[in-house]
Amino acid sequence: MSAISKAWSLPSFLFSVFVFYWSLPIFAITYRIRFGNVVKRNDMLDWAKALVAFFRVTILKQGELSLYRGGRCLYLCNHRSWADFFIDTYLTEGRAALMSRWLVYFVFPVFCTSVIILRGIVLFKRGTIADKEAFNAWLDATLGKSIVPGLLVYPEGHRSLKPTSLPLKRGMLHFAYSRKLPVQLIITRGKEQVMSEKTMSVRWGRTLVVTYSKVLKPSDYDSFDAFFNDIQTNWDACWQSSYDKPTAGVPQLSMRDAHEYDYPRRMWWLQLAITLLSIVLLVAVLGGTWMGVRAGLATLGSVQQQAVVLGAVGWMGASLLRSFL
Repeated sequence: MSAISKAWSLPSFLFSVFVFYWSLPIFAITYRIRFGNVVKRNDMLDWAKALVAFFRVTILKQGELSLYRGGRCLYLCNHRSWADFFIDTYLTEGRAALMSRWLVYFVFPVFCTSVIILRGIVLFKRGTIADKEAFNAWLDATLGKSIVPGLLVYPEGHRSLKPTSLPLKRGMLHFAYSRKLPVQLIITRGKEQVMSEKTMSVRWGRTLVVTYSKVLKPSDYDSFDAFFNDIQTNWDACWQSSYDKPTAGVPQLSMRDAHEYDYPRRMWWLQLAITLLSIVLLVAVLGGTWMGVRAGLATLGSVQQQAVVLGAVGWMGASLLRSFL
């Protein structure tokens, strides 16, 4: 990607990252996240739905298979960009805790704090696990405290923009096999077109294509190798379905009534508190930014002020226009 293209994309990309970063208070203020409801709700799905709508994403579903809703499940998704977090949460209907590195928390602390309260994320340190049994026991305990039945994992391990998959890592598949945890694969084409931190680009109005696999149950296999080989076979087939098959006539993903949860009282109050605090912080940040911009402009002459404002508005406008094309 050329320097000129990156410069053109930068304002709209930064705007999208701002909305993503402050998505909790923004969508709470508009009540897309129903943080005040005392009845059943699904805040993770509300958050994902709001971002999918904000980016005007359309999702087509290849094949007859749909999301597994039968209970505990390990969902395996392809890893493309930051957009994975809300798109895959949407595709799993908020039924799965995201498994992610601790670094993600420091990049997006506001919504991550909310998801920690909802027990919808499992954060771990990247690196070699010295004691796998201890890690698995910790993971068992962590998942046992969650109200969502699934776990969402990226088995490629790294984000990639390649048109082919990275090799699948076996660690979490060993975990699924040892716990007799059903596995479903979810491969989606085009997530990096919505937003990509690697190319610093964003596009509104993109159409994605998703393929769900059949549910693979460890109890149906005589060995881990047989289980892994079938996962690889189905992964490759789902990839080919999403990436290579024609999309003419492919129906749009239809999300029927998703499951909602009775949040425990402590979780409800903590979620209310972090949401209200995030709204206060957002207002403070916006107010401080406005005062900083005004103070900066005040150091310039009137002609210079007009030139800076017009240049900034034109740059942002051109960048947004390009992102909608």
